[in-house]
Amino acid sequence: MRIGIIGAGIFGLASALELRHRGHEITIYEQGTVANERAASSDLSKVIRRTGYGGPYLELVERSARQWRSWHDQLSGAIYYQTGKINIVRDLTTDSPLYQSYLHLGEGSGGLHILSLPAARQRFPAFDLRPSDTLLFDPWSGYLRSTQALQDLAGLARSIGVEIREECPVSAIDEQGPEVTIAGVDATARYDRAVVAAGAWVARLLPSFTTNVRVSLQQMAFFKPADPSPFAAGRYPVWTIPGVEEHWYGFPISPEGLVKLADDIKGPTADPDIDRDATPEFLASAQLFASDRIPALMDAELVGGRACLYTNTTDNDYVIDWISERVLIAGCGSGHGFKFGGSIGPVIADQLEDKDNTLGDTFLIGNRFDDPPRSTC
Repeated sequence: MRIGIIGAGIFGLASALELRHRGHEITIYEQGTVANERAASSDLSKVIRRTGYGGPYLELVERSARQWRSWHDQLSGAIYYQTGKINIVRDLTTDSPLYQSYLHLGEGSGGLHILSLPAARQRFPAFDLRPSDTLLFDPWSGYLRSTQALQDLAGLARSIGVEIREECPVSAIDEQGPEVTIAGVDATARYDRAVVAAGAWVARLLPSFTTNVRVSLQQMAFFKPADPSPFAAGRYPVWTIPGVEEHWYGFPISPEGLVKLADDIKGPTADPDIDRDATPEFLASAQLFASDRIPALMDAELVGGRACLYTNTTDNDYVIDWISERVLIAGCGSGHGFKFGGSIGPVIADQLEDKDNTLGDTFLIGNRFDDPPRSTC
């Protein structure tokens, strides 16, 4: 089949690679360049974790990690870092997803580790760890250098015959008869099927889906310490400190010399074309948090920040399903999509080829929304 894919973020590139391996003719339309700095997939780093997941997500993320490792070794060698992740939890309840992960994955070899306060302080000295904290460490977790990953995957896609049309925004998708017409900036082309992996812009292209997603503004801050050594991966892993009103997380120091802090609490509703500078209020709150819980950042320079967008469904599950006879939605990452880039391609490809895949059942539209958006484009 000839398949047009709209969007060269992780959902678009992952589906393109898998579909091309299956023999389809693939063209990707990207409104910017790869990696588009305005896309949710582009960033310094993204967490890859298995805690908090169950059902198909757990199997998919474990499959994804294996594929990310393979891509890392095959491509630049600068994509995937298994640093471990420390969960610094102030109120670990037995009904929380994290506690359920602890029960499911177990403790010890291959599982999670509950660290004593003295052991954690010795191992991770940058943090202010307190007697009220539960310290749950998962050596399996780590992070992905997402911008680097997108650039590497785009290069891989081109090498196997995928056409990527950069700076080519799509203005319309029109399904007529046996074909789908994609109207790009310079020309219109026809395909047998289309995959809309447009991230925060999905409702612009598919207006019938507008009420089923909310785009939220998420912010991050970057610190540049004079001494990078306390923030090296061995002493400063991926971490999270969840709370009621804030859910802070962060990463080891980047090759650019930056330490990233971000808040995962869903932010205000935003237009996809909103300015991506971090607000002064957010930067102040990040600095306040850092001074409270990460004393090693006390003297670091706060060099700025940026915003990204989450495309959220009401149940925080992805959407990989037909919205019409020949147009498939693949996306709505709801803030946790990138880590699954190593395993989501086959799920998308199976749906497009009308093949059964139980790992994709959660992502079908079904009756998830009050008014399922089954309509022509």
